[in-house]
Amino acid sequence: MSLMRRDYWREMNPMRETINSFFDDLLTRRLPAISGWGEWKPSIDLLDNGAEYVIMADLPGYTPENVKITVQENTIQLSGKVQEEKDTTEGDFQVKERSFGTFSRSIPLPTQIKPEEATAKFKNGVLEITLPKVDVPTGRILDIETG
Repeated sequence: MSLMRRDYWREMNPMRETINSFFDDLLTRRLPAISGWGEWKPSIDLLDNGAEYVIMADLPGYTPENVKITVQENTIQLSGKVQEEKDTTEGDFQVKERSFGTFSRSIPLPTQIKPEEATAKFKNGVLEITLPKVDVPTGRILDIETG
C-alpha cells in the first residue's frame, strides 16, 4: 500500500492555463456582438453646470450625419452607425482592431430637462450635448395671520 499524495493543483495546471488563455484572447480580440454582449458603446462624461447638464461623448470615426440623438425629459438616447471602409489594396490583415457597425446607448439623467432647448455640437470626434434643466419651484415661506 502506497501512501503517496497526489498533487491536484499540479494536475489542474494545464486546465488553468487553457482557461486563462481563453479569457486573454476574449479580452484582447474584437469578437462580434452576441445578443448585445461585447457591443461597443461610446465613453461619456456627464457634467452638472448648475442650470444645465453637458454630455460629452467620444465618437471617433463618426460624423453628425450618422449619429442620432433622442432627448426626453430624463433620458438621452444616442445611436449611430459606421460602415466599414472598403480598401482596394490586396493583402491580408495582420492586425484589425477598428470597430464598425452600430451602437446604441441610453443615458439616464438625475433630474428633468427641457428637451426643446437641448443643443448639440460635434467637433474632432467629440459630441457635446447641452441640456438645460427644468426650473424647479423654490417655494415660499407663508406668513401666518393672527386674529
